[in-house]
Amino acid sequence: LLHSKSISTFMVTNAQFPDRMDQLDIVTQLYVSIDAATEQSLKEVDRPLFEDFWQRFLASIDSLARKGQRTVFRLTLVKGWNMEELENYAALITRGQPDFVEVKGVT
Repeated sequence: LLHSKSISTFMVTNAQFPDRMDQLDIVTQLYVSIDAATEQSLKEVDRPLFEDFWQRFLASIDSLARKGQRTVFRLTLVKGWNMEELENYAALITRGQPDFVEVKGVT
């Protein structure tokens, strides 16, 4: 509906609902928040609600790779928490194949 009126749509997800990502209609730009690059640091930074948070996270990244539309990883780097995980972030980027990567730093 919005696209037919030349209105852009953006969706940001926390990477915890891969089934919904699979069902999502095409948007102008689909963001996935990547708050950490390892299971342990994601647990510490996000304090997830689901016991299977890491599996959901990885499944969401896999869903993003299949979307066939403009996608973005939004990395949140927190000083003293997850800035040392560069190789792991690179592996997630390779896995998800986003079109863009945005880096947000928090001190």
